Amino acid sequence: MSLVNDLRIVLYFALTCILLVVSFFPEGWLVYFLVTTSDLGLIHFLLSPLYLFLAYSFTVLFFGVFHSQIVVRLTLPFLIKPGIYPRYSSQGRLIAVRIAADGIFKSMLKVYTALPFVWGIFLFPQLMRLYGLKVGKNVYITTRTYIETAGLVEIGDNSFIGYNSVVTGHANEGTSIVVSPTKVGKNCMVGTYSIVACGVEFGDNSILGAKSGVIKGQKIPPNEVWIGLPAKKLRNRKEKVSENRWKDTQEKR
Repeated sequence: MSLVNDLRIVLYFALTCILLVVSFFPEGWLVYFLVTTSDLGLIHFLLSPLYLFLAYSFTVLFFGVFHSQIVVRLTLPFLIKPGIYPRYSSQGRLIAVRIAADGIFKSMLKVYTALPFVWGIFLFPQLMRLYGLKVGKNVYITTRTYIETAGLVEIGDNSFIGYNSVVTGHANEGTSIVVSPTKVGKNCMVGTYSIVACGVEFGDNSILGAKSGVIKGQKIPPNEVWIGLPAKKLRNRKEKVSENRWKDTQEKR
């Protein structure tokens, strides 16, 4: 089994490299014609923002579809089973590669962060479905948000994931990789610079404040506001907001 898993990893990297070369054919074609042609009209067209945008978008979509649906499914476990995997075992190496498998695709998508609304609602949430992300309707995922172990993350309808936050379905603990599904319910908000560890579950209509962190396996009940590191309950959403929320929070602790 160890040899089989290592061969799967080698095959994954080989097929990924081949697919990258094939995917960037439009860009290679562009370079070739810029070097060989003397037609200024053609050069202006090839360097136009519209052509560059269309060529790169084709590359991204082509790579994402073929990589996720063929390369990853063929060589790696597409859906990771929750559990604890020894990091240096053959299974652990296979899981580690699967966790990182969507990294190239996410890097490709970063160019679209210049269009935050398009990236946050349409491109990133919907395209990451290719790698197993479960995302509902009207979900907004802001730029520089890190969604790790996409196949074990679920985000409900009308939820908001704040800037530079982390939502993950795995954790590295010593010599082990812990894999556990993470769920953000409907109408929830994860604040800016916040961390949602694996195994966390947000009830519907809950809020995690900015620069807060929810520890592994923690459950946030519906209609509650949590803040802090580690996060603790601040109040229910229907409670009247105090004029000095920070002082109230420290007194509760």
